[in-house]
Amino acid sequence: MEIRKCLLLLFLIINAYSCGIDSDVLEINNSIKSIKLIFPKNTSEVSDGMIISDTESELVFEWHNEGIGNENLYFLELKNLSNYETTIYESATTNASIILQRDVAYSWIVKDSINNISATWTFINLGPWDTSEPPLAATAISPVSGASISQTSTSVNLIWKSEDPDDDIVSYDLFFGEAKDPQLYGTDVTDTRFSEIPVEAGKTYYWKIITKDSVGNESTSSVFNFTVGS
Repeated sequence: MEIRKCLLLLFLIINAYSCGIDSDVLEINNSIKSIKLIFPKNTSEVSDGMIISDTESELVFEWHNEGIGNENLYFLELKNLSNYETTIYESATTNASIILQRDVAYSWIVKDSINNISATWTFINLGPWDTSEPPLAATAISPVSGASISQTSTSVNLIWKSEDPDDDIVSYDLFFGEAKDPQLYGTDVTDTRFSEIPVEAGKTYYWKIITKDSVGNESTSSVFNFTVGS
């Protein structure tokens, strides 16, 4: 909340400056600008876009050229108002997808290749609220928990299943061993199976799966077990 208060104070300063003794001139200049900005709205708190990470989100900027149509090369000038770094993005269309820092204020302006220009707008990029749901806990497919596999087996293929309401599972961590609280065996596994794990006759093995999604949610399965027949 303190960050948001500081950003809002920055907005007030920017707006107060633009409404000074030259406000009539600014209004006239803005009225003849042919490029009209559409989104993100001026002085808005933006919670749209797509989450990239805890600190970044991707937002689609939109504008319209009322002067010569929209077949043109555009240059979107984006300024980070926390450090005043400016980045220029080229676009052959009247929109551009840009990755932004979250909880940061920006200003933006669009120019084209024949010197048409837009007004300057400011906004705070809050980023979308994280409504992602965690994956469901994995279930054992093979061997099923409690199974006894052939005593002649010298290796085992572990197969599991996991689902996610958001369909954004990215990887799995496999824990496997003879202890009832198995140790980490494989990290960032991208398939729902792990093949050719050595086993010995007469032993019981334990395993579990941690399922991870694209925004950092995790779910941990039950501990499964199987015995190699003696």
